[in-house]
Amino acid sequence: CIKCGKCAKACPYHAINHLERPCQVSCGMDAIGSDEHGRAVINQDKCVACGQCLVSCPFGAIVDKGQIFQVIQSILKGDQVIAIVAPAFVGQFGKNATPGKVVSAMKTLGFARTVEVAIGADMCTIEEAKDFLEKVPAEQDYMATSCCPAWHSMIYKLFPGEKDKISMTLTPMVFTARLMKKQHPGCKVVFVGPCAAKKLEAIRSDIRSDVDFVLTFEEL
Repeated sequence: CIKCGKCAKACPYHAINHLERPCQVSCGMDAIGSDEHGRAVINQDKCVACGQCLVSCPFGAIVDKGQIFQVIQSILKGDQVIAIVAPAFVGQFGKNATPGKVVSAMKTLGFARTVEVAIGADMCTIEEAKDFLEKVPAEQDYMATSCCPAWHSMIYKLFPGEKDKISMTLTPMVFTARLMKKQHPGCKVVFVGPCAAKKLEAIRSDIRSDVDFVLTFEEL
């Protein structure tokens, strides 16, 4: 048997079920398979931490490492905790959640300041434009963005020959975090956004992110 599913389609008595795991179907990297007991396993050599399996699993069987407790402890300890929030927040909490209400809610939760990461996106755009004009087409025929850690990881794993085409510009999250650290020495920075892959970016060993904690919108 190669699990092609044709027998299930051919059986007039519906005696054969062809079941698919939602997480496996959703994974664009083909990183989810089964072990010898039929249990789902994630191939870390293929996984790019995009989080599609997290949102696709109806049983909550796949979870990422959360930092909710650490954020709360930092606030209770009296740290100046600054939330840098992805612009996507406008579509996350319903049409009645205006930017002003979100800022007020963040203050109620204990955050000392709330800053939109759009400022980091502007800084990133300027630097990537400089990088582009310097290298394209003089050194390379195109340049890929550096903003998405899942995309970045996918290129390294699937198209390693193209990795040098990725811009070395810092991401909007890192630009904003470093700006906050400069303006508010000693503060703790919490990135809040829609993507679980940002948790991986924040702990990368090859670059200092200046992000202390990462929360998804769902965790917030």
